[in-house]
Amino acid sequence: MRSDDASSDDANLDEGEVHMLQGSCLCGEVKFEISGYVSPVQNCHAARCRKATGGAFTPEMLAHGGGFRWIEGQEQIRVYKAPLLKSPPAYARAFCSTCGSPLPVELEGTPYMILNSGVIDIAPGDLPLKYASPNEKACWHEIMDELAPSEGHPTRSRKEKEYALVSAE
Repeated sequence: MRSDDASSDDANLDEGEVHMLQGSCLCGEVKFEISGYVSPVQNCHAARCRKATGGAFTPEMLAHGGGFRWIEGQEQIRVYKAPLLKSPPAYARAFCSTCGSPLPVELEGTPYMILNSGVIDIAPGDLPLKYASPNEKACWHEIMDELAPSEGHPTRSRKEKEYALVSAE
């Protein structure tokens, strides 16, 4: 859903909150900020997300790219695009070429950015809302809380609907 196509029902959903967030990579060479609607955190257990981070899951948020800007270090950013598995969008990962920290990346074909919540310097204060792809979780990781599971990794349209994000303009 693009902000200019959002229905009034979509705009009234309270899935995300307006935030002014700042983030940076481990070495501090890349910095960014985002103002606008940011989804609650989702812990994604998809195999590609686990491989990209080396962890049991990736804590991620979705934000409208219209309020996003790089503050410094844009020349340090590299993007890896994995081959398409099933349907668009393809998995993409942005990272700092110096320290390897995951960085925000555009969700191809949408106005949204995916942010790894670990690089946010000012925490949004939200707890994870749910898990994505718990059926792909690592065999050595046990999910031990009450977050709502979501079968499979959300498609682009499902992410947009679940997060119901609109431009903060």
